[in-house]
Amino acid sequence: MTLATAVRPLLLGPNISVRLRKVGQEQQPLLIVDDVLADPWAMVDAARAADFYRPSHTNYPGLNANLPEAYYRTVVTALRGPIEAAFGVKASAVLKFFGFFALATTPVERAKPVQTLPHLDGPDPNRLAMVHYFCQGDFGGTGFFRHAATGFESVDGSRIDAYATALEAELAQERTSFAGADTPGYDLIDQAEPVFNRLIVYRGHVLHAGLLGRGGGAADPATGRLTANGFIEAVDTG
Repeated sequence: MTLATAVRPLLLGPNISVRLRKVGQEQQPLLIVDDVLADPWAMVDAARAADFYRPSHTNYPGLNANLPEAYYRTVVTALRGPIEAAFGVKASAVLKFFGFFALATTPVERAKPVQTLPHLDGPDPNRLAMVHYFCQGDFGGTGFFRHAATGFESVDGSRIDAYATALEAELAQERTSFAGADTPGYDLIDQAEPVFNRLIVYRGHVLHAGLLGRGGGAADPATGRLTANGFIEAVDTG
């Protein structure tokens, strides 16, 4: 059994701010939280002490490591109210969270085709995705896309078959960069900039991608594109 990463005690930042933005023609909610932690470097230090591995069960283009359990207790619990308001989560629901540190280290030349395109995490609009940026420097943030062939900005159960059919031909095309403004077949309709200690939450069925350029970032959490990624599932117990 792998132990959770240790971390110094976490406190919310005294200047934490929350705002809601609507993305694209579908007006999908994007929750943006700035200055989340009082000491975000505690998370960077925790990542430097963590054991990173290359995940075999996902398409993440890089390395992952376990998040400190204290991160969930501090951050996700504190954002319960804004998440309920932005995404229509019931007050009676239990929020289940799964997350991991992420370092985008794979260069585009070594990436699988599916890693170079915008994607959805799953067709359930009630499963939320979260990214917390712990990187500084010339890194891209998170982009949100419209699929040109179908016009979809999100893909739920009623759209998944049509999207999968259209995607087959696109996966056969060679890519010279990860998803971005110039990706054939997709329009970049919005993006969240990777501000240090900024956290974003969005529905996982929205078409999105990390804006990684040609990829191949450093494997050192102190200098690479370090993020805390997570998935939030609201389980109704009422």
